[in-house]
Amino acid sequence: MRALRCCVLLAVFSSIVHAQSQEPSDETAEVSTSAQDDDEPKGAYMRAPSGGVAVRSGEDALLTCVVMGARGKPVLWKRARDLQLLTAGGVRVTRDERVRVLHDDTEEPLQGPGIAKGGDVWALVIKSVKPSDSGLYMCELNTEPPVRSFHRLNVISRGLTPPENQNSTDSYSANTPTLSATAISHNYTNCCISSNVSKGCLGFCSIQTILEGTGQDPEACQPDFPAIVKCMADGRNHVPCCMQEHVPDICQDVCRGEFTPVTDNIKTHYSCATYMEKTLACIVEGIELLPSPPEDVEVDALNEKQLNVTWNPPTQNLDSVTEYVVNITALRSFDAHMMDTSESSLKNNTSKISQPMVIKVPANKSSLIVNDLLPFTMYEVTVTSYNIHGSSLPSYAIRTLTLTPGKMRNTKVAAAPKLPDVRGCCVSAGVNHFGCVDKLCDPTKTFEIGLQVTDLMICAPWAGVTFGCLANGMDHTPCCRSRGLPDPCLPLCSGNITTLDFNHFKCLRFMSSYTNCLLQGYGVLPGPPSRLHLTNIDTDYAIVHWAPPAALADTVQYYNLHFKSLQAEDDYRTMEKVQSPYILEDLESNTDYEIYVEAVNEHGVGEASPRLIFRTESQVVEEIEEAANAYNMTACCERVQLSGVCMPLCSYDAKMSDLRTLAPLCTQDFHKLLRCGAGGRNHEQCCARRGVIPACRGVCSGAPSAALHTCVPYIGNIVQCFEEGTGLLPGPPRELHAVVSHDKVFLDWSAPQDGANSTSYVVHWQKIDNNTLPYAYNNLQLDNKKIVKETMARLEGLDVNSTYHMFVVAQNEHGSSVPSSMLLLNVTDGDTENKEVSGIPSPPHSLSVSSHSATWLTLSWQPPQFSLPDEKITYTLFFKIPSQSGQQNITKISTTVPGHTLEKLTPNTQYVVWVKAHTVAGDSLPSETLLAWTDPAYPAFVEVFVSQPPTVNPVNLVVEGSSMTILCIAMGTPTPTTSLYISGRLVRQEVTRHMVTVIHNVTRDMDQITCYGDNGYGTPMQASRKINISHVPTIQASGITMAAAGDSVILECRVEALPKPTIAFWRDPNGRTPVIDGPNYSIQLVADADEQTKYTMRLIIKKITEADEGDYFCHAENAFGKTLRPVSVRLRSTTPHHNVTECCTQMNVSSSCIDACSFHLDMDNIMDRPECMNDFDKLMKCAADGSDHRACCASWGVPRNCLELCRGGTVSRSCALTHARRALACFRDAGAKLPGPPQNLKAHAAPTPNSVLLSWEPPRKNPQTVYLYRVFWRAYGAKVPEKLDTSETSVVLTGLQDDVRYECVVKAANDVGTSTLSAPIMFTTAGEEPGAAAAPQTSGAASAVGVALACILVSAILLAAGLYYRHRKLLKLKAQGGVAFENPSYLREPNPETPGNGTLPNGAANGNGVSNSAAWRQEIQPGTTMPQREVDPTLYEELKLGQDGAGFKRLKP
Repeated sequence: MRALRCCVLLAVFSSIVHAQSQEPSDETAEVSTSAQDDDEPKGAYMRAPSGGVAVRSGEDALLTCVVMGARGKPVLWKRARDLQLLTAGGVRVTRDERVRVLHDDTEEPLQGPGIAKGGDVWALVIKSVKPSDSGLYMCELNTEPPVRSFHRLNVISRGLTPPENQNSTDSYSANTPTLSATAISHNYTNCCISSNVSKGCLGFCSIQTILEGTGQDPEACQPDFPAIVKCMADGRNHVPCCMQEHVPDICQDVCRGEFTPVTDNIKTHYSCATYMEKTLACIVEGIELLPSPPEDVEVDALNEKQLNVTWNPPTQNLDSVTEYVVNITALRSFDAHMMDTSESSLKNNTSKISQPMVIKVPANKSSLIVNDLLPFTMYEVTVTSYNIHGSSLPSYAIRTLTLTPGKMRNTKVAAAPKLPDVRGCCVSAGVNHFGCVDKLCDPTKTFEIGLQVTDLMICAPWAGVTFGCLANGMDHTPCCRSRGLPDPCLPLCSGNITTLDFNHFKCLRFMSSYTNCLLQGYGVLPGPPSRLHLTNIDTDYAIVHWAPPAALADTVQYYNLHFKSLQAEDDYRTMEKVQSPYILEDLESNTDYEIYVEAVNEHGVGEASPRLIFRTESQVVEEIEEAANAYNMTACCERVQLSGVCMPLCSYDAKMSDLRTLAPLCTQDFHKLLRCGAGGRNHEQCCARRGVIPACRGVCSGAPSAALHTCVPYIGNIVQCFEEGTGLLPGPPRELHAVVSHDKVFLDWSAPQDGANSTSYVVHWQKIDNNTLPYAYNNLQLDNKKIVKETMARLEGLDVNSTYHMFVVAQNEHGSSVPSSMLLLNVTDGDTENKEVSGIPSPPHSLSVSSHSATWLTLSWQPPQFSLPDEKITYTLFFKIPSQSGQQNITKISTTVPGHTLEKLTPNTQYVVWVKAHTVAGDSLPSETLLAWTDPAYPAFVEVFVSQPPTVNPVNLVVEGSSMTILCIAMGTPTPTTSLYISGRLVRQEVTRHMVTVIHNVTRDMDQITCYGDNGYGTPMQASRKINISHVPTIQASGITMAAAGDSVILECRVEALPKPTIAFWRDPNGRTPVIDGPNYSIQLVADADEQTKYTMRLIIKKITEADEGDYFCHAENAFGKTLRPVSVRLRSTTPHHNVTECCTQMNVSSSCIDACSFHLDMDNIMDRPECMNDFDKLMKCAADGSDHRACCASWGVPRNCLELCRGGTVSRSCALTHARRALACFRDAGAKLPGPPQNLKAHAAPTPNSVLLSWEPPRKNPQTVYLYRVFWRAYGAKVPEKLDTSETSVVLTGLQDDVRYECVVKAANDVGTSTLSAPIMFTTAGEEPGAAAAPQTSGAASAVGVALACILVSAILLAAGLYYRHRKLLKLKAQGGVAFENPSYLREPNPETPGNGTLPNGAANGNGVSNSAAWRQEIQPGTTMPQREVDPTLYEELKLGQDGAGFKRLKP
């Protein structure tokens, strides 16, 4: 008998507490109509989705309630079964943290019917639902009287939890036994403990604990439920009470104390939920009234016809026992050749084998001798206790064999020979220690020494005496060696031992074998049993025979049988206290076993018999023979062309996991599975007996109604009936034909093909008139019927000019088939010739609209009830508009499945629909006619809700990295296509009105949520919501800032955070040393005007000193975390790097002008002395100090044609007179900050071919500030140079040609600006060429007009944009401890105006990283006298040159 599922057991246990509570129907709405107060909402009502919500255990459930006209009144969610308040408004009231509400209280009106505003929707969310969450939930508007809607939640666990609704068989529930205090206190914990029930599941071992709540998950305890249910029944037979309460037989296993856990087999998934309360009540009532079973039942075979049965009285309700009933059932009588030839009673008394013997024994007796049995026959014996209320369960069954004819059980056992007086030997030899005499001088106790090492050590002084006395003058060494004793232990067996040491400790574990050898040597043990053999070897048992031993056979009390499987290499299993013959049961088929037998007397176990190996019979042949006669469901599925993917379901042993997986794919093929499963049989009687509700019994005959999904909980009940019925019930008659002759009809048909077990046939017929339907679904009884034995029938006396409906079913003693076809024939007066009519399938039935919209209708119907199970059926669907007449307006659609969707229909229009079925036998009559309307069309309108656990909707705060739930509600008809966009990207799109999407790992750019709905009518609607993604602050630091002592320095960090962070600057974050806002420091947090989540942390150091130099740490923190980033400030050296006087002397400035040279050039002194103008170029070169000040000059308006002055180059006289003072001012301002040119540029031969190694030394001026060098090289005479940037003082140029000369220069840069070019060198791949000069540099005249316009443009924009770009420059410094070097030429490299010189390759740096330049960046070298023309800079370069002074300015000749 199949068992109930554990989760259902707990659910029904808890239902007893609430037995008096009444639950409304699945989805109802209650609206009071009494008068309301003036302040209550007028016209308030609710809308609930049709049908319940079904989710799997562990998933999240969403129940949606739409409240109209709430007017601010709170909406409550309650659990209906106990009226527990879950939420009030947007607040969770229950302690269950899994419960919350999704609701948006916005008052923004929405277009379209149905929902007045965003706050109409109240969605109850239950996270990670459990089976105990199933039931009704109530959405209630807190008014007087209240307005309610009910919502059913079905939680489907792994066992597919059955529904809670009652059925018609529950009409007697008012008479269910009640629970007394004694029954409720029934505690069977001790039984559970002895049955090894897990400690965590002991809460189910008490009725009181179950009613109060165990706190345990039933599914986790499912493996323990068989033992728990057995203990709960407590050995009483509660089946009579369960039958009286109309509990189906499939659900009576708990009444017997049985429980089979739910497996993946579909037959174990059946519903007994509605009967569990009655079952439990019967159990607790029976605990008080019924006796427990007898105990210690034993059966002994006395001879070939007698068994002796003994037992002990029950322990519970013993005083009420009125009698015992002993049941003796003959299981099998074995072959006669195994008995004496004089006995042949087997052949004459086979009828006795099938009839159990029931013998009543008075309550004052506890034994019975059963007589008149069959020889050498297997019997099963049970004993049951009875009283006036009922009975116990039978005792455990004992199987035994009667003896073969002429054999008698010897019940008398002779005394075994006495043991030698070892104790007296020890005492006389001087052993005076009591413990040693008691253990080492008693051969029956020497095995106990193996338990204690101390015993052996204490008795070591008397070892020679004790072991010598135990040997009793005999050498037991051969026996000990055969039993596996090691060599150091063999002296113990001979008695020749004088001392004991640690080497003998290993002998302790062999003391049992040693003792057995002593007893065997004394001659007091029986010998080995003889003639060990087997008979009647079957697939799962064999009968073992043996003869008594040759020695001391009369002293044998019993035998021990040892056996093991050779395939599994198991240890021997022992059956103790057995007699020959013995039934060795529970064996595996087609398996090798090894057995042996030992005789036991009062002294111990004798020598073992020889081993015997045998093989059990194979069960494969038996299964094949049985399957050949069985109904073949798989062949039926193949004939009806079931989809291949659905074939795993075409079995009575299908897996529930396959059903869950394949159900969406096989929905259209379910009717084929049901028809083949039913096999043309009518299983309704079995289904009624097994508790299938009436609404689902049509499934039992293969003809389900439209509501097939409600029958899923009973699928195990139905499949069990299918499997049982196809072996018992007859199949359907086939090929039904009729011959009509005037008022007579001759019927003829073929017998069922599978299972020729029909005993008769029933012909049903009925006259049809205007008030009679030609066919009614599920009506298998007509007005007239006739039973015949043959496959033909003759009906006479029919009314002429009438129409008759006929069909035939097969039947036997177990039930009947269903009709395979129906006849609809006319009996007319004018029929003079015989007219033949063939049977046709019945019409399709249950035609209905399963779903609808404005432009489509989804129709479904059930296949013909009267058809062969393996018959292929096709359908024709007819539809038209009633206002359109004529056959040409009827549309026909052919399909092979019982359902179809009509598309492209007209909104708000009525259609007429009907269906016909087609088989090989013919076409059916039309089904019922259906009138169906399409919906009116309404434009779509949309709402969006966003939430994050455990925040209650609406939400404006979602944490980055967490999850958020988005609910898009799109109303309208037809159903809109709902699309979810996140930050403009389509995430999901479905045709639905409610779309719930969970977004995991939210990032900060997911801040714009948009729900879009469109159904093709009206204007598409969208609802958007801007949400804030909270996150830990992130910081971008400005790196290292260089400053001179006394300067004001600004250290900045860019912070992005939500919510707004708190900030601090630390000098030492580990020691928490802060920077305090005061006279020398100013700390600011400036919000970004454009982006609300971005801020600028600013530390202003006023008049920086050496104490202020070092590292600072930007710290930002909010509720979600904190971040720390370093920034640094370094002081530049203030020591002059260059003495202008020294430079002037080296440049041979005339003595008359040498006094104008000092640490800074004196311009006034030069202008007043015309003779110094000849040395002006030299003076300016010395004042430039090897640095490039063009950026500073350009920012002060020096024109392009005069910028060469700002790096010490030669310019026109007008430029010198006009702009020399400005150039000198730039020299003074930045001279100490800019780097000098690199020194000692050299070329060396590289180890790789076609390459050269360039090296140089850092500049003498500000070498510590240089972080970038730019190298220029080109083939000698070429116009197109190459360049690369590096932070090292060497670089390898590759891709050069060995026979080409190259020229090269280098310049240095820091965060303030650049140096001038180094002295040029000439090189080849062999290295530098000593004394070689670089190629002369030439260029044309500059365009004065272009320069003037460019300068005016630069001057105009510098004033407006200066501060802004200075600010941006500080933020774009590298954040990894260094300062970013910004190079405008990286951002802009225009195409060359003319093709480069392809005949002189310039090579590459290290094979990559070379930036191709359109022209040589001309830099004025010492001695160059020709003016240079510069490319007009972009606006970006102008700003950089004017503000930062960083980067290189690209020039060309």
